[in-house]
Amino acid sequence: LIHKLRHLKDAAASTMLGSADVKLCATFVLLVLGALANVFNLAATLAQQPGGGGTVAVVICFISLGNVLLQISTFLDLPFFFCLVLFVWLSSSSVSFWSVAGLSVLYCVKVVSFSSVVFRALQRNSSVVLNVALTVTLLISCVVFAPFFYLHFQKETLPNSTEGASCVIRKPLFPAWVDVHVYVVVFISYLVLVPLAIMLPTSLRLVVFLCRHTSSMQKKKQQHGGSNAAESYLLVCRLTVALVWVYFTTLLHISLYYFHAIFVSGLSADMLFLSLSFYCVASAMLLTCSNKNLREKLSLLLCKRKTKARSVKDKEEVTATI
Repeated sequence: LIHKLRHLKDAAASTMLGSADVKLCATFVLLVLGALANVFNLAATLAQQPGGGGTVAVVICFISLGNVLLQISTFLDLPFFFCLVLFVWLSSSSVSFWSVAGLSVLYCVKVVSFSSVVFRALQRNSSVVLNVALTVTLLISCVVFAPFFYLHFQKETLPNSTEGASCVIRKPLFPAWVDVHVYVVVFISYLVLVPLAIMLPTSLRLVVFLCRHTSSMQKKKQQHGGSNAAESYLLVCRLTVALVWVYFTTLLHISLYYFHAIFVSGLSADMLFLSLSFYCVASAMLLTCSNKNLREKLSLLLCKRKTKARSVKDKEEVTATI
């Protein structure tokens, strides 16, 4: 019986190790894909001619750069620069989230008709307003998360009931001039609640617009052949809505694990990293699909690789024949 129990224990341990390895490999694959996709979007957008892309190009740069910094700071383990890594992690997250909200607002303002004078003025000057808003967001992010630079660590000794000994932990604390309760409310509101309040109504309004115009576009296409430009614009709106809902999915996933940590057990950092890696990969791919310049650059890059591989194969065949 003891031998069987030991065998079952070893089997369970190996199963847990196997699932942890699979989770680690999945996170690593998403990390590599996300880094490559976001670096490609950033480089291809910066390589555009001056004036090409306009506000959309600025938003893509903000999201891509924010995602790259988010992934680097998520997987970086530097105990001596813990405060700096934490500051970059939170700032890049907020910049990426707010940029997604800005992209949703931009396309919602472009396609929706408004009767209010204020909204019409915003519609005419949407590019300027959004560029200024993104710059202000970057500055506010630096200010909001600046208290993390002043974190200090207090050592606490806790009794260990299992081994009859004590363990020492380092507890991070904010300085006395920071009201923790007020700061947590500001922190959560700025990072999650306010972008969520912006994304939700704009994405739902885009969904209504898509439902109304998709059927009319199909009728026009059957009657008059349709318009490629209009279809392309509808595709961009769909992908923008998908990008917003990727943010919602990531936020919901992290929230579920956070509440699980409060009421059941500790929060698994692996699942947090996996969720953020999924967000970076999905947002990068949706941005690539929604932007014409990025699609053309990607197809050109893939065609060059196929041509190069084909030429190498032809050379090998010629060499083998000779």
